[in-house]
Amino acid sequence: MSGLADRPKAPGVAAGGGEGVFALPGGHLGPDGALHTEARLAPLTGLDEEFLGRLPAEVCSASAVTALLGRCLVRVGACDAAGEELARSLLVGDREYLLLKLREMTFGPRVSAVLNCRDCGAPMDVAFELGEGGVERRPVSSRFFRAELSPAAAFTDGRGVERREVEFRLPTGADQEEAAAASAGGEGAALEMLLARLVRPAGGDEGEGREPGDAFAARLPAAARAEIEGHMARVAPSVELELEGVCPECGAAFETTFDLTAFFAAEMQQNLRSLERAVHMLAFHYHWPEGEILSLTRGKRQRYVEMIEEELSR
Repeated sequence: MSGLADRPKAPGVAAGGGEGVFALPGGHLGPDGALHTEARLAPLTGLDEEFLGRLPAEVCSASAVTALLGRCLVRVGACDAAGEELARSLLVGDREYLLLKLREMTFGPRVSAVLNCRDCGAPMDVAFELGEGGVERRPVSSRFFRAELSPAAAFTDGRGVERREVEFRLPTGADQEEAAAASAGGEGAALEMLLARLVRPAGGDEGEGREPGDAFAARLPAAARAEIEGHMARVAPSVELELEGVCPECGAAFETTFDLTAFFAAEMQQNLRSLERAVHMLAFHYHWPEGEILSLTRGKRQRYVEMIEEELSR
């Protein structure tokens, strides 16, 4: 998949023009341990819209988000070497936050969607504004966190000693992509793989004397896994778009978590026809090459289309 280096700058847009600067809810720990929280995003161009709209259906959502952020993420703090590698290393909560902001930069804060009632199956129109309401800001202090489990969640280590302390790190985009690949063997296989990557016994050296992750994960009882998940949730930044309402057909109340990633991807698919129409109109009237038109940001492209339509309506 293409990275930021393959993304041409839109003609007529000065460096920094149209870009957005946002504070990550978690932050990225650099190689020196410094926490970087300021992220700069470039707006989508027609090339990005076309790329996203034509992604194969078999590409997992985590890889799609990596590809998108890899094209639009200009920098995070002092980490100027942006691209897919940096996007893949960001915490899941930070990736979801940047996706929310990128969607807001592209289509605005208003979201109009159709949900199906879980009780009667009737379609329901819902509309809401994107904002900071569902964002939990928890700046990370270290790569690994230590947690003491309850006596009921105790486990035995490789030497048969009962223990209750573990260390864990928060999942990143790379972990999401690996979990998606492992899910071919079922949801259980994906969860085992994540445990092996994210959790380790507390103490000991990084190498010699430390049990391999998959062997250690297999020793964790269900109670330990549930408590570790709870500890992770308490320290992880998150973006949760919670919707609630009443079905107009059957009157049943509903609560659901809105999947912005899937919705944004569907918007990009539906946007392809509009993009092609805009390219045709600008090429026909201005005689611009397709590549130059596609390198325009969505907002700039739409302004040209509106001016042409105004001229034609006179």
